[in-house]
Amino acid sequence: MASCNNQNPVGPEGPLGEPGRLGGPSRETTMKVAGHWGGGASILKRYRLSGSILNAGIVAIYAPGAVSGVLPSTTTSFADSPGLALDTGTYSTTQSATVEGTVTIDIRPDAIISAKMSGGATENTVLTTLSNTSADTTGLIVTDADVGTNTSLYGTVWCIGGGNVGQSRTITAFNSAVDIRVVVPFTNTIAVGDTFLWAPYNVLGASVTYVDNGNLQTSTLFTQADASIAGGTGGAVSIWDLELNGVGDSNVLFLLGDHIHRVYTT
Repeated sequence: MASCNNQNPVGPEGPLGEPGRLGGPSRETTMKVAGHWGGGASILKRYRLSGSILNAGIVAIYAPGAVSGVLPSTTTSFADSPGLALDTGTYSTTQSATVEGTVTIDIRPDAIISAKMSGGATENTVLTTLSNTSADTTGLIVTDADVGTNTSLYGTVWCIGGGNVGQSRTITAFNSAVDIRVVVPFTNTIAVGDTFLWAPYNVLGASVTYVDNGNLQTSTLFTQADASIAGGTGGAVSIWDLELNGVGDSNVLFLLGDHIHRVYTT
């Protein structure tokens, strides 16, 4: 499926975000650093802990009262983050002969983080497939009650089966448990049985006010992106790109919106 961005940052294995890029799905199941906006290598630093980080690929944060070090993000906030934790560490206040628990973090504020889209809060839940139930010759309406009740307004819908495979569009209208609609038509009729996926992310912004460039909520273990949430909710991020593939191998790429090494952080 096509990537949604026309930028070309350099990643570990070459350019990312080539326009119209097909396929190339990541098989990673936890978040990873896919590259850096400014190119170059990661800057790695060891941080003390204020809470155990039990899985690699979790956004670390500082939190009020957590004075001894970093801890995992919450599912809905990445505020005051030094970056993505690349390994694990155990926090303990018990005196022992072992070394203090620490974790390795890529501290570059321009790190582009890739997260697998999960279809729910549980890791590796497949995305819900929409099977169109009403033919639309205008190419503007995907009808299926499985669009659910969480708004996907200003998110992205893409075709995985039928006459518009490989095409994606911004969702410009959402009718709860009925349909999603676009303004720029798909090039062909949306036939009964054509299949689509959708997500609450967009490189142009996924907030109902367009104030934010995006939001992201993690799965329960903090390692993936919960794509079942309502658009415009979750932690503040800048959506860099979308890898729009299938139900189990689509990814959202983003930069942290509140990084401690930016000039301004809340």
